[in-house]
Amino acid sequence: MATRGQGAGPSRNPHRHFVARSLALVAVSGLVLAACSNASTKASSGGSGAPGVSAHSIVVGSLASATGSLSSGFGEIVDGVQAYFDKVNAEGGVYGRKLDLAYQANDTGNPTTDADLARTLVDQDHVFAVVGVGTPFFTGSQFLAQSGTPTFGYVVSSNWDNAPTLFGTYGSYLNYSTSQYDVVYVAKQLHATSVALVSYGVPASADACEGSAQGLKRAGINVGFEDFNFSIGGSPVPDVLQMVAHHVDLLVTCMEGSDNLSFARTMHQYGLGSAHAIWFNGYSRQIAADYPSLMDGVIFLDQHVPFEAPGAFPGKYPAMVTYLDTMERYEPQWTYDDVAFQGYVNAAQFVAGLKAAGPDLTQAKLVKAINSETAFTAGGLMPPVNWTLDHTLAGTTSGPYCSAFVEAEDGHYVPVFTQPHGQVFTCVNKDFQVVAPPAGTPGT
Repeated sequence: MATRGQGAGPSRNPHRHFVARSLALVAVSGLVLAACSNASTKASSGGSGAPGVSAHSIVVGSLASATGSLSSGFGEIVDGVQAYFDKVNAEGGVYGRKLDLAYQANDTGNPTTDADLARTLVDQDHVFAVVGVGTPFFTGSQFLAQSGTPTFGYVVSSNWDNAPTLFGTYGSYLNYSTSQYDVVYVAKQLHATSVALVSYGVPASADACEGSAQGLKRAGINVGFEDFNFSIGGSPVPDVLQMVAHHVDLLVTCMEGSDNLSFARTMHQYGLGSAHAIWFNGYSRQIAADYPSLMDGVIFLDQHVPFEAPGAFPGKYPAMVTYLDTMERYEPQWTYDDVAFQGYVNAAQFVAGLKAAGPDLTQAKLVKAINSETAFTAGGLMPPVNWTLDHTLAGTTSGPYCSAFVEAEDGHYVPVFTQPHGQVFTCVNKDFQVVAPPAGTPGT
């Protein structure tokens, strides 16, 4: 198997998911991401040819930060892609063609390397598509969009916006303000009387918390304390003392795992151990098992069927059972990893597009087929993605806004705030009212 950059990377530490996943690394690198995303992108409708396609195989590449100081929580996306490809290949491939993830490019978290490797995958390796992008600096996005190369991955920046050949896991347009609907719903369910919100001082972190604060205030929920400029690795004591003074009973944190745990520890020390918390980052079984007392009462907002749903509601979510079985067979160390899960969904999207495009395959046909999809759920793993809208802002503003919720209890997670008949997704409209899930939502 060919690799690029620093190679495919060493065997990965299963604990690194805790160190940081998405918001943390975006926060650290937010200024660079903003600069990179300001470059104009000439959107293509998809290449007209079929590089990498033969009678028996479809050659693709991936582009991830597998090693380097910013690698935590990105490289696993490739493992999820490979697991899904292995499953499809074991079933005979797509129209008799096996899926070959032949080029695993490792940008080591370097923006310049990322752009160079994107060009190499297309111009030198002649891949049909890039499946499994997981990097904090997706500077290769502009070239991939211009070249019409179908690209699938993990969205942590606006580099994915407004490009019809770039397909993010849950849609490609990044709109931090949508987090407010989930946060307001949870605050109401908990009857929170005073909410604190803490973020880093860079856009990727602050925007999410500021949007949530605006939603809470609009819903008439008291925001007792805000800090949108917390220093990475700083002391939480001053903030926690303010939270004590303002009788906070719910913390919303837009930070990474180590700072979240530091806040939880300090809250216990200063008498706020019974307060709930919403973490946007860190849904990991290992963290819950390693820090059971600190994690109790921490709630995560999921955009997919929770890993715990099949156990809680047997027979209700067969697609998640299939996912768990597939990962246990092909990539067991990453079964419960959210980033690997996104790779699995990226691969499922790619394969669904291949089947819809037909055996006479071209890049343009694949892109057109996917962009005609109005309700992609990866076979029942997440609420529908409408690709006629979800490259643009329009796809994030219409609602409803659907999430599933899990809460840490005694070292493990349980689904919470479920709807009747074992429906794990709760959907709310712009007025924060619970509404029926869209057609096709898993569990309906």
